[in-house]
Amino acid sequence: MSFFDELSFSYLEYKINNSYTNRLMKYGNSPQGLFWKNSFTQIYRFELIINALNKYSNLTKFTICDIGCGYGKFFEFLKDKLKKSSFQYQGCDLNNQLIDYCTKNYFDKNCKFYKKSLPKGIVDFSVMSGTFNLSVTDNIMIWEKYILKNLTSIWKQTNKIMAFNLLNQSERKIKQGLYYTNKIWIKNICEKNFGKTEIIFSSILPDDILIIVKN
Repeated sequence: MSFFDELSFSYLEYKINNSYTNRLMKYGNSPQGLFWKNSFTQIYRFELIINALNKYSNLTKFTICDIGCGYGKFFEFLKDKLKKSSFQYQGCDLNNQLIDYCTKNYFDKNCKFYKKSLPKGIVDFSVMSGTFNLSVTDNIMIWEKYILKNLTSIWKQTNKIMAFNLLNQSERKIKQGLYYTNKIWIKNICEKNFGKTEIIFSSILPDDILIIVKN
């Protein structure tokens, strides 16, 4: 990675952090505070992720890292959805305010939160829901480099499956602050750099794709 890339990525993370801090000041710890459209789309994306993980792996005992964990909603979802499972959860986020909130409000012994952008140690599953949708630059080349850099680091810490969702259109672009990939392009990138990749679609969220990369 070049020195210019390192500077660019540091500046992107500075802008990401500020964007979420300003948004949280306006909307608080809510779906809107994390740039989600509403709670339905937030939870539905969680459902798609868990259904995909359950398709390929036994979800009775596992470790999972939620990158871009926000205010911990995915952890609440997992506890409610997988009541008969035993799992170790990590929540990672770049924003101090969000990590402080989670640390103060979740006391489960199997749950830890970190100001990081990748898992601490090796985990079975790494998941990112909405993590890369909000772009803080109009330069698509820089943003895609940033995504690939993060995915590469996360994949090295992932034992079984890496799952993340992106907005999808026929042409890759950044429009009104949102990044849109192309399903064929992202699948090729993942299979070239990581492992066998599946793209999952849903008629309920027609502009979304869920990317599942398997070891």
